[in-house]
Amino acid sequence: MLSGDFFLIFLDLLSGFSAIMIGLLFLTVKSKNQIANIFLVLFLWCLAWLILTDTYINYTEENVLSDPFIFGFDPVLLIIPSLFLYIIITINKSFNAWYLVLFIPGILFNLFQIQEDSILDIIFMLLFPIINLPLMIIAYRILIRHKKNAANYYSELEYKTLVWIKSIIITVLILHFFLFFSEFAEYLHGSLGDVFMFLEILTTLFIVYWIGYNGFFQAQLFKESSSKESLIEELIISETEAQKEIILNNELLEVFKEIESRIRTEKLFKNSSLNLRNLAMGLEIKEKELSKLINQCSDTNFYQFINRFRVDEFKNLLKSPKAKQMSILGLAQEAGFSSKSTFYTAFKTLEGVTPKQYELSLKKSE
Repeated sequence: MLSGDFFLIFLDLLSGFSAIMIGLLFLTVKSKNQIANIFLVLFLWCLAWLILTDTYINYTEENVLSDPFIFGFDPVLLIIPSLFLYIIITINKSFNAWYLVLFIPGILFNLFQIQEDSILDIIFMLLFPIINLPLMIIAYRILIRHKKNAANYYSELEYKTLVWIKSIIITVLILHFFLFFSEFAEYLHGSLGDVFMFLEILTTLFIVYWIGYNGFFQAQLFKESSSKESLIEELIISETEAQKEIILNNELLEVFKEIESRIRTEKLFKNSSLNLRNLAMGLEIKEKELSKLINQCSDTNFYQFINRFRVDEFKNLLKSPKAKQMSILGLAQEAGFSSKSTFYTAFKTLEGVTPKQYELSLKKSE
């Protein structure tokens, strides 16, 4: 066996056993996302089983396929449905028992002893891309929509957008690409097949460790609090364009202006971890009512609403003596921004220029 083969075996074994250990950790560590973690563990263990059994089969001369009780189980049709259910539950979608139907093809595939290269085997293998690719695309679109919804609840989104799950989805799609083309690459050129195999192994290793690194920090992004209808909620009876003028009456606007004044006067926006819930508590108003007030009266979401105060505060600080003592990033943090990327994105969106460009325009006008 060549040294290159030993290296590939090492990477395969590292991926497989790491996936098993990370899965065990997810089962033992208490988390608010425990139900979702069960499906993440299933994803990791199915992936580990596939890696380790394929490694054993490929690098030994034993006829291990003759033992259905040990090596007959094939989790290939269970991997992606497991990841899909983890994503759905993590972003607070209610768990529906019908989702378990996604596991039926994988269960049937393992219940029946299907001969290799038979018609049934070909049908089940065709189900692999037919089921997996649409599920990953659907999951990606759900995450994008969820990010937009989260903007109504958080004033900083850098750690609350589940970017790492999005990267897992993209990486899994890339892995499917490598798996698909590796079959053709072997027929075209042997060394090309080895390249694709190496890329498959590296991608799988990345998926396992990326999940292990980020998965323990996942959390449900938000849960809408339930509250009884009140005066403000009754005023906001519809979001249609035809009724907006009726809803936004003087009483509602007065309440909103009072809230704006308190936020500005008490500088509540300077709390970098400010979210809808703790702002509502500070203002002694119901969370749902505050969200609707912001959306209706400012025509923005909570994220944009709070960052407007922060940008204005930064602009004021830039004209103050502090500007000579602190950097642009320091002033941004003083204004309530949690990171450089969040600050630059918010400032460019609201002002149309970068913070540096704005600073230079101030100096020219002096």
